[in-house]
Amino acid sequence: MNCSKQFNATRNISSAHRINGVGILMLLLPLAAMGLSGCSDRDKNTSKILVRVNGGEITAHQLDAELASAGTAQDGGGTAAAVGPTARKQALEALIDRKILLGEAERNKVDRDPKVVQTIERYKTQTIVQAYLESEAGTTVRPSKEDIDSYFRSHPELFAHRKVLDISQLSIASQDFSQSLKAVMDAGTSLSQVEAWLTAHKIAYVKNAVSYTNADLPAEVFSKLQNLGGNHLFVLKDGERDLLCALTDLVDSPIPASQAASQIERFLLNKKMQEVAATEIARLRPLAKLDYVDKNDSENIEEKSHPVTALNKK
Repeated sequence: MNCSKQFNATRNISSAHRINGVGILMLLLPLAAMGLSGCSDRDKNTSKILVRVNGGEITAHQLDAELASAGTAQDGGGTAAAVGPTARKQALEALIDRKILLGEAERNKVDRDPKVVQTIERYKTQTIVQAYLESEAGTTVRPSKEDIDSYFRSHPELFAHRKVLDISQLSIASQDFSQSLKAVMDAGTSLSQVEAWLTAHKIAYVKNAVSYTNADLPAEVFSKLQNLGGNHLFVLKDGERDLLCALTDLVDSPIPASQAASQIERFLLNKKMQEVAATEIARLRPLAKLDYVDKNDSENIEEKSHPVTALNKK
């Protein structure tokens, strides 16, 4: 077997949990991870004031929203009422710190930067669109326990039969992969031999160790890597870089149903929201009045398929 085989587009791996339709995903981008929180003027008037910071107010509603957002980002659920006093104190202090930083940023007119304004408008739009889609989805959007259990059983490769591959890598510029280097890869049995050759020939490289699960890689690529074993070297293609690799370990790493439940619920929830978004776009787009001002851009819009991962010889 030729050991210096090449797997294309490894960084653009298609996980079974990755969802197609980038345009729709952009509509559903969650804001919890951004740590943004706020309240309306009505909330400020009716909610208990906890702290005044340089004349600005932090209310109980803001703190509850912060805690709920943090709980959603971490485990897909959680409510402010279930949080203990220590966590509430930490969240309040974080809000105070953010308020102080926000005041200084506004004093320096950072909020008027065109890029900042554009980003704020983008996430504001996404938040409103997501709220609309959630209202359209209604109570049917949240998956049931039966749905979650069914998904777990039907995808053993992601959970019960999950495997982890540990891979050592030497990253080089693609232009530096020569026939001489290929011969070294073919004859070598360890990556240290390749590293010594690169050093001797003054070829720049970056050494790294990464881990993939079988869910991270297309099935055909995982199968080929699994069959190569630890004594074979191979090449992973990453854009303009070639990754000279050796499989160092392959272990079973199952995930029990109890741990997988929240992950599956988030995936199914996102999938359902995608379906709602697709339905609404199909309904509303024909009714929309579109006027492409830049004709050149509109003519160059092409629907591109996802890259296909293939196994080729270098």
